[in-house]
Amino acid sequence: MKSILVKNSIYGVGQAIINLLLVFFAIPIFIKVLGAESYGVFSLVMVIGNLNTFTNLGLTSALVKFIAEQGKNEDSKIDINVNLILMIVLILPLTLIIFYFNNFILLYILKIPESLLDEAKRLFFWVLWGNAFILIGQTFKSILDALQKIYISSLLQVIYNIFYWGLILSSLLLGFKLPMIGFSIFIASFVWLIATIIFAYRVWGPISFLSFNERYKNSAIKQLKYGLKIYTSGMIGFFYEPLSKILISNFIGVAQVGFYDIALRLRGQLWGFIGKVFYPLFPFISEQKDKNIIKKYVHDLEQKTFLIVIPVIAIVILVMYPFITLWLGNNIAIISITAIIIINFHLIGSGTVIPIYQFLLAKDLPQKTIILQLSNVFFNALFFMLTVKILGYYALIIGNVMAILSSFILSLYYQKKYLNSLIFDSFSQIFKITFTLIILILIGYAIKYLLNGYSILILFIIPFVIFVVTILLYKYLKLININDIHRYFGENNTVSRILANIYNI
Repeated sequence: MKSILVKNSIYGVGQAIINLLLVFFAIPIFIKVLGAESYGVFSLVMVIGNLNTFTNLGLTSALVKFIAEQGKNEDSKIDINVNLILMIVLILPLTLIIFYFNNFILLYILKIPESLLDEAKRLFFWVLWGNAFILIGQTFKSILDALQKIYISSLLQVIYNIFYWGLILSSLLLGFKLPMIGFSIFIASFVWLIATIIFAYRVWGPISFLSFNERYKNSAIKQLKYGLKIYTSGMIGFFYEPLSKILISNFIGVAQVGFYDIALRLRGQLWGFIGKVFYPLFPFISEQKDKNIIKKYVHDLEQKTFLIVIPVIAIVILVMYPFITLWLGNNIAIISITAIIIINFHLIGSGTVIPIYQFLLAKDLPQKTIILQLSNVFFNALFFMLTVKILGYYALIIGNVMAILSSFILSLYYQKKYLNSLIFDSFSQIFKITFTLIILILIGYAIKYLLNGYSILILFIIPFVIFVVTILLYKYLKLININDIHRYFGENNTVSRILANIYNI
């Protein structure tokens, strides 16, 4: 089980790296070809176009949970049948309803400029149907994930990302505008759906429909009962970042939506690494019966995540400005400040507590995630409205920070309540981690001072130095040891030996 968790995580991280490269390459071209306003429109349309938020009803997570618990049996076959039927029944009418009200949504909710309204409508159409394919495909992806074949779904996501950004780039370079970008997204979604169905068939076998009986009804009730709690959490979560974009569009301007979206995409790439590492925990925790094992994994993984996050925070602080300068070249200060604050607070306040969030979802406590999401939305909107007249655009950053802090504190409370543990065992650990961060930032700023004006060198030298110094400090401060490497990667394999050699430098 340990080896498959590591394998799934590594493949997930690999998928995140490829997506990172595609996004970094594509966004500057998008803005250069179509302009910041068109990119802002694209970002806004993608908010409403994502039907997963509205229609999923938490059924994806529900199916993963129940198949992981039950294994490959007749109950799971019925759950798959019911899940697919529910997805199709939900997605088709809602897609039509949302598109019917596209004028109202685009003009009055998203505040799309009339000069771009026609293009936005056609983009909206293709994105809606593309996301319908993605949603239907979640049933088949859930089969792969529940059977710990997450490495396969990660590879399929790589295919999707390549088609998604590759077709968008081709459209831009050929002189097409937003409607063709929407069609590109539609094609990428269709390719992903077909590929996911094929691999689910190879892993599970034929997804045959059994005779309808009382068990279908029971399965639907079971999935909806559990899924609706996750859905409620997700729907509330919708009013966090997407609502932030809508607030910016209404109170400040469409171009600023694009600045915020770029910062979110940067955060999303780093967040993707952490998310991919921890996603295999969900089916793993679902099938675990021993609470002590779960407690051990949650507690230890949170500590290790903090150790990973600390050098990343230092790197983000030190290289973001020169990176944005080289990458985009425009609106450097506003994008850099937004990205530094949002990325780092998310890494500490959300990334480090993913394991307890997975525990709440897997062990019939999804209602607690609703409270976490409510705190995010409430504090985000509250602090934005209180400070927008004074701070303008930066009020949104204040709102995001307060939202993250609130959910972080609540996550620690739930961890203490249900697992009787916290992230750290002593104040000594907190002191050592804080000391490490301060040393890394001081060394980084000294290097920046010496390399002033050499942005490219800064981007390469600082991360390397931070990496080496972090290993030395963690070893000296005894924050990590060789047993940690063996526990997660084994003792006699290539990955373990490489990491052990690095640690013993």
